Amino acid sequence: MNVGTGPRAQFFPNLEAARGIAALMVALFHIGQAYFFNSAGLQRTLIAPSAKSLEFTWSDQLFRILGNGPGAVVLFFVLSGFVLTLVLQQSADRGVTKATLFFLARICRIYPAVITSIVIFVALFFFTGLSLTSPEQYSPWIIFLNGLLLSTTIDGVMWSLQLELIAAPVIFLVWLAWMRFGNKALTVTFVVLVILSFTRTWNHLIGPPAAFGQLHAFIAGMAAFLCGRKIVDRLHRPALWLAGMIVGFALSRAVIGWSSNWTILSETLFGAATVALLAFGKFNSREGRITRLARFFGRISFSFYLLHPLTMTLFASAAPTLTAIVNAGIHPLVVATAAFVCSVAAITPLAWLQYQYIERPFIKFGRGLRFELRAAIQTA
Repeated sequence: MNVGTGPRAQFFPNLEAARGIAALMVALFHIGQAYFFNSAGLQRTLIAPSAKSLEFTWSDQLFRILGNGPGAVVLFFVLSGFVLTLVLQQSADRGVTKATLFFLARICRIYPAVITSIVIFVALFFFTGLSLTSPEQYSPWIIFLNGLLLSTTIDGVMWSLQLELIAAPVIFLVWLAWMRFGNKALTVTFVVLVILSFTRTWNHLIGPPAAFGQLHAFIAGMAAFLCGRKIVDRLHRPALWLAGMIVGFALSRAVIGWSSNWTILSETLFGAATVALLAFGKFNSREGRITRLARFFGRISFSFYLLHPLTMTLFASAAPTLTAIVNAGIHPLVVATAAFVCSVAAITPLAWLQYQYIERPFIKFGRGLRFELRAAIQTA
């Protein structure tokens, strides 16, 4: 994860790997929602959605933990809070210039990949008829709204990008408050947002239930950056602490509940601690193949996250095939594993192309534009 453009730019390979693992968790979550009909004619998903399911086993629990897509999104928010705070800290600009360049960077980072992803989804619908939503959602006006992130009916995962856009000014204002009042600004904001996350109205402002209530995860990410180094430097055996935080994050939904506000809060706290430890902990620097693979998916994670729902459009019409396979004696989790591998293999090249030819060029374009705007503002 490379942040900044100047000589003080920092790189956190462990955080890049964490982002890649989170993207793969979301992909497994998507696959787990594919459904079939069992021998009794009852509709079931490949990965059991509830511990109360008749077919629930400990292997289902393990797959639900590995495919904890909602938890992975919480981790994405924590990482965003961390990285955006680092960007603000590294920038030497002040006042209006700093705010203008900060928000411009967000626009250049998010919208190009969003627009090209929408184009791909629309093309798939018009050429094949495959879609996760109704044909009415492909009118020019609704496509336009989706491209602006004012609607997320075409690619449902984009609700999280709506929250990212809302979080940007919140992070900027909280950072300004932190510059003046210190850690009290972080604490008060976090506590207020947590309290609001337990109210129905706040939780349903955008996206699926509890979506807006996850805004506090960005503040936790800010705290991980602003306070994490001092805390981590005092810890003995940071690797042991890291293992504990990862286990806590992984088991939060299994222990507290799979759709609880307390679960989101727990994942936020464990996720922030994990991010701080990964960023500032002193660990063995040797990098194996698995870490390099995770970092690769971390680099393309944004496009991979946006494009992987394409596979869900295919599985939406594959229920008869999945039913035949499962009723032939193949365990649903085996089917889920095979489908996950195939979906990752199918989406990865497309995500890499979008990263290489859309994300990177527009990030570079944004840097050049910011340089010109900075010069224009300073000479005005």
